[in-house]
Amino acid sequence: MRMSLQTLRVLEVFLENPTEQLSGAEVHQRCGLASGTLYPILLRFESAGWFVSRWESIDPSTAGRPRRRLYRLTSTGLKRASEVFASFNRGVVT
Repeated sequence: MRMSLQTLRVLEVFLENPTEQLSGAEVHQRCGLASGTLYPILLRFESAGWFVSRWESIDPSTAGRPRRRLYRLTSTGLKRASEVFASFNRGVVT
């Protein structure tokens, strides 16, 4: 998977709390990526097995809003994301 700056920003959001489920809107708020950039990244991660997603279990008419798609890291995704950031850290002189 290609690791662009935008892709890394999305991973970083999920690594802040690896068990948390986040909607695309929440990821957008935390990393500031436009939806046209963000959602293709989320879909690529899901296709690669790094993320899983599910629809929120609410009644949209009761909640007064549409259901959200919630994303979370898989154990494979957590391992791979950690490896990606570790590989950057190995090259940094502190």
